[in-house]
Amino acid sequence: MKRLKSFLKTLSYLFAKAVSYPILLLYFRVTVWGRENMPTRGGFLLAANHFSFADPLILGSMLPRRLWFVMAEDQFEKPFLKSFSRLMDVIPVQAGAAFRLGPIRKCLSVLKEGRVVAIFPEGRRSSKGTLLPPMPGVGVLASRAHVPVVPVAIVGTREAYPPGRLFPRPGKVTLLVGEPLAHLASVSPEEVAQKAMDAIAALLVAHGYEDYVESTPCP
Repeated sequence: MKRLKSFLKTLSYLFAKAVSYPILLLYFRVTVWGRENMPTRGGFLLAANHFSFADPLILGSMLPRRLWFVMAEDQFEKPFLKSFSRLMDVIPVQAGAAFRLGPIRKCLSVLKEGRVVAIFPEGRRSSKGTLLPPMPGVGVLASRAHVPVVPVAIVGTREAYPPGRLFPRPGKVTLLVGEPLAHLASVSPEEVAQKAMDAIAALLVAHGYEDYVESTPCP
């Protein structure tokens, strides 16, 4: 029964990806840089900045590995999103708070099976249009599972589908995949989280998006 359930969820994920990929590719003109930095096998944490509800859908559709997303509970409780998230095997956590034991165990189980957990280190969407300080969750998982962290900077969803906007506008979205951060077992969770955010910020600055990391809100 467990295998059947896992198979059906995998099938649902692949179907959703097949449907959303061409739509997102055309609507947001998505480009992925640094795809070669993403390990093709083995477990790791994917850490990305978070400006928009479109971020998980774009990451899941455009990147080659299947992703198990960590999502805030308040979003998970919305009727349609809850059903869809259960099919996608989303792991709900309390926004802006330390992980409870249940979600930690689920994430560690996924990672130890050689799969990929996608997490937004900031713990919530940034309504300022700039990066927020990280929560330690990504560090807790990286140190306990002994897996690398792959930083991904998302550019363009801030402009196309910011908080408060009902429907996304067409735009250009770019995913910048950085080199994995490894050997994190002896580093504190807070330091790991900060290293992940620093790597995301460095990707943004290196590609000319300094305004994403400035302390002042975007207009």
